[in-house]
Parts: sequence; structure tokens; C-alpha cells
Amino acid sequence: MGQDTVLIGAFAFFAIGGATWLILTRLQASSLPERVKRLLTYGLLGLVVVTAIYVIHWHSQNYKANFTGKSEVLQTTNTWIA
Repeated sequence: MGQDTVLIGAFAFFAIGGATWLILTRLQASSLPERVKRLLTYGLLGLVVVTAIYVIHWHSQNYKANFTGKSEVLQTTNTWIA
């Protein structure tokens, strides 16, 4: 499971998304000023976007490190061509 970055990343994304949703529902019911609610909402939604970008970047780097240049098909093809 340590190499399954898609599963781990999806879990992290949904955990942060769920926590954000819970915070936003409680925030909208609070008595804070509208400007503060709006700024906190933008900040939390920005956190979800940054998390998605980070997870995709992490998965991409892990994939490149583990599978670029190590494919049996690519090695065999390179041997045949050379």
C-alpha cells in the first residue's frame, strides 16, 4: 500500500474535503460577520484546490520515479532499435 499514491492521495483529498465541508456548514451557521465568513470560505476552498494540486504533483513525481525508463516493453524496444 505504500506505493499506491492514488489511494493515499484520494483518502487525503476526501478527508480534507470532508473536514472543510463540516467547517463550512458550521461557519455559515455562526454569528460571525459576513466578510469574515466569506474570507474563511475562500481560504478553505483554496486549501482544497491546493491539496488537489499537491496530490496530483506527488502522484506524478512518484510515477515518474518508479516507472520512467524501467518498463520491460521500452527496454526491449530500445534493445531492438539499437
